[in-house]
Amino acid sequence: MRFIVKTTLKIFQKKRAAMRFRPTNTPPKHYLLAIGLILVIVVFAQVLNRYLPYTSLLLLFLAGVLLISAKTSFGPALLSSVFSFLTFNYFFTEPYYTFNILHKADVATLIIFLMAALMTAHLATQMREAIAKQEMALNRLSHFYEFSQMLSSATNTEATIEILWEALRRVLSNDGRVVIAIQQESNLILHPEGISSGHPSEEVFKLMLSKHLDGETWHKGWLFFPLRRDGRLLGLVAINERINDKQITAIETFCQLTAVVLHRTMLVAELSQTKLLAETEQLRATLLSSVSHDLRTPLSSIIGASSSLREYAQHLSTDDQQLLIQTIEDEAHRLDRHIQNLLDMTRLSQGKLNLNREWMDIDDLINGAISRLGHQLENVQFVLELAEDTPMLYVQGLLIEQAIFNLLDNAIRHNKEELAITLIVQHDDNWIMLDIIDNGPGIADAEKEKVFNMFYSLAQGDRHESSLPGTGMGLAICRGMIEAHGGEVIALDNPYGKGTMMRVKLPNNSNNANFN
Repeated sequence: MRFIVKTTLKIFQKKRAAMRFRPTNTPPKHYLLAIGLILVIVVFAQVLNRYLPYTSLLLLFLAGVLLISAKTSFGPALLSSVFSFLTFNYFFTEPYYTFNILHKADVATLIIFLMAALMTAHLATQMREAIAKQEMALNRLSHFYEFSQMLSSATNTEATIEILWEALRRVLSNDGRVVIAIQQESNLILHPEGISSGHPSEEVFKLMLSKHLDGETWHKGWLFFPLRRDGRLLGLVAINERINDKQITAIETFCQLTAVVLHRTMLVAELSQTKLLAETEQLRATLLSSVSHDLRTPLSSIIGASSSLREYAQHLSTDDQQLLIQTIEDEAHRLDRHIQNLLDMTRLSQGKLNLNREWMDIDDLINGAISRLGHQLENVQFVLELAEDTPMLYVQGLLIEQAIFNLLDNAIRHNKEELAITLIVQHDDNWIMLDIIDNGPGIADAEKEKVFNMFYSLAQGDRHESSLPGTGMGLAICRGMIEAHGGEVIALDNPYGKGTMMRVKLPNNSNNANFN
């Protein structure tokens, strides 16, 4: 018996040295499970002992050791191996119910069994730990993937910081001792806001940023992680908590991924700012060009006609004088329209279009817009189809009238031949629709949306075909006015033949009307 114990101890020491066994916090229930399972096997083996050789029963004990090793840790597996060895010796080898061994063959059998049990416990435990490590690695990869997916949807710095903050909360046990600082231009964004006295101050973060950290650094009890991308230090993460190597690795990975997204958002912001400046400069140049041309033309006509009247009035007939006076009046109205469009464009671009709504009859608005066309009505045939039960509009009348005027003026200016314009008013429970249909050359499908862009007709479109060129602002202002009322305006093909149909849709508020 002493020989067996010494042999077992030697085997255990060799196994321990080979495995570099380190004790872990194994729950006591695992040891109880190991003892209970071996006792159950003992009872079951007592029954089978009547039918099988007693040496065959060792397989049952080996299976028990394998099961304990797969479900628990090495400690319970070791206990089950030794306990199996002792119980088998006690119950199934002669002399029975003692720890003595009568036959030398049983000594060899028990030693081989003990070695096999220890080896089985070791291999099964290693396999279980390897599977556990793989699962942990898979979970970490899953967390990193989820984190990267969330970062990919971040559109600004604040959203990126919030995503990083939530990720750090899952890694650390004390989320209240984490501070994130992002350097944005000359400002320093701290998260969370309202930092308490125990947290690093803004001056401390500026000091650490000035050191251009390459890795984690301790400073006054805080561990600082850099957010660095392409040699540029974008920010810092400060943690006041004792963390292990795995947590440090996870935090470094989060910081690297966050730095990539921060760098991307900053580049996008810089690109957007550069694009905005370029568009603003282009808009300014276009506006100056438009104003200088479209205001100078009617002014030149007015100056020419008025100077001709002053210098040659006595040599001109009455009809010629009336023609010059008509020219002055027409060009003055044209100049007034340009100025009105500029004012409307300014109000729309600045968001200062305040609506003073009232109930208006759409028939009055259409007639008011038509009457403002003046001499442009020559060679234009109007047809108005208006149902008697058309509801009233709850709008600011002057703006809708101006929008209708812009649509009619655009249709007339861009058609040289005799023009027929049909205005059809329809309605349903939700919308009141005004269709302005002309028989002009029409608008190409590719340009139906572009014609509503500001200054579009200056470079493209059909301005060159018009005898009365415009600024390219009329339709853009029209859409802005209609959309300010919750409606929309779109360009369509003439459903009845050649030409264009401009459809204006405005909300039908008659169901909630209180005309009193």
